Amino acid sequence: MLSQNRRWLILSILGIFFFMVIVDGSIVAIAIPQISQSLNTATGATTLIISVYLITICATLLLFGQFGDQYGRVRIFEIGTFIFLLGSFVAGVGQVLELVLVGRFVQGIGASMTMANSYAIVTDTFPAKQLGSAFGVESIFISLGALAGPGLGGIILGSLPWGYIFWINLPIGIICLGIELVAFPKSKPQKAKGIDWHGATLLALAASCLYLLTMQLNVHVVVTVLLFLLMILFSWQFVRMEKRATQPLLNLTIFRNAMFRKSIVVAFLSFIVSYFFTILAPLYLQLILNYSTQFSGVLLMVAPVVSMIASPAAGYISDHYNQHIEMAVGMLILIGVQVGLLFLTGKLEPWYFIVLSAVMAAGTAVFGTPNSVLVMQSVPAKLRGMAGSTNSLVREFGLVLGTTLSTVIFYRVLSLLNHREIDTAIGVSKQTFLLAQRWTYAAGLLLLCGALFYIIYAIRKDRKHVRK
Repeated sequence: MLSQNRRWLILSILGIFFFMVIVDGSIVAIAIPQISQSLNTATGATTLIISVYLITICATLLLFGQFGDQYGRVRIFEIGTFIFLLGSFVAGVGQVLELVLVGRFVQGIGASMTMANSYAIVTDTFPAKQLGSAFGVESIFISLGALAGPGLGGIILGSLPWGYIFWINLPIGIICLGIELVAFPKSKPQKAKGIDWHGATLLALAASCLYLLTMQLNVHVVVTVLLFLLMILFSWQFVRMEKRATQPLLNLTIFRNAMFRKSIVVAFLSFIVSYFFTILAPLYLQLILNYSTQFSGVLLMVAPVVSMIASPAAGYISDHYNQHIEMAVGMLILIGVQVGLLFLTGKLEPWYFIVLSAVMAAGTAVFGTPNSVLVMQSVPAKLRGMAGSTNSLVREFGLVLGTTLSTVIFYRVLSLLNHREIDTAIGVSKQTFLLAQRWTYAAGLLLLCGALFYIIYAIRKDRKHVRK
């Protein structure tokens, strides 16, 4: 039986490492102009440094969730910590794009191993009556990671070379690994039942097609269509394989659980849209407002600071009130912010940007915390690893699509407005930049409205079920 102090220590380390893993998905965003100039590559190509990391996580999350269930979640988490630190070192050393991408791939493997098992370790560590508060605290780190990446990157780039956005992980990660080895409970692996390597291969092929597809967007239309069809084919084969597998990576029966299914769907849509802001905000601050990298970083830290207050409050509400209603309120807030982003014109700054960032952080906390609780409480203990890794997979796949969609829409509109192919935001006129940005945020608004309608539908369906 773990003491209360030890539980919170474990949660703190899980949260800190989750923070680093998620930060590394977004910290590159603000450095894209600087990395692009340093490596002599277009800003569109430099975005691959974000994509390869996220796609690697997508390709392996379910695999490492299964590893955790069979060989011990804590053990896999600890190995993943070491691999993540190794990848951080390589990415920071890289002076050519290819070496940076190798480092990001290794980082992605380590990040996947930790993310696949983090939710399950929290659920194993805390009793059910404290899960809302526990996930509320972890949501602080998750929200901080999702929102603080560009801001933290800007602060680092204000005084250090861009490689340090990866090397900052090393001292913090080494401390975390030491505490993990001492404080985390020993793994209690189940009897090995076999790993679904066929399913893992198909999922990796589908993710690889998605990665290659992002490289070809706005370049070769025919190749893009072929890669998209291949991705659909591999995904379809993956689903077929999982239905027949004795030990599937993804037990599809988990989606028969209505609470799990609806929570995952709305989370997926919200994750897609969240990266629209992550990709576009640093460009807006630096290229339109002409703010320095350091000041842009300070502005981008507003959301994480607000999140530190909003997330525990959202966790308390989740433990004491209706979680579906809380999710709906959070989604309404996010929709309001998305509407506000349509009116970014460079006026009333930086206050307009600051207010939107603060409200976005509050909406993310109010929506995300109850959603995580519902996902993990909707499944039996033996499926927690799978549920946690699926939740993380949905998050990362949503972020990949968010990066891809925002990049495609933004640069496609820029190309149409300028009557030529454009793959960099540097040097475009303010008017065309703002119009392309508005179209991109409008697409995000449609997705969030779809998520809100789905939440409302789920609430009404639940009420009808209760009446019966």
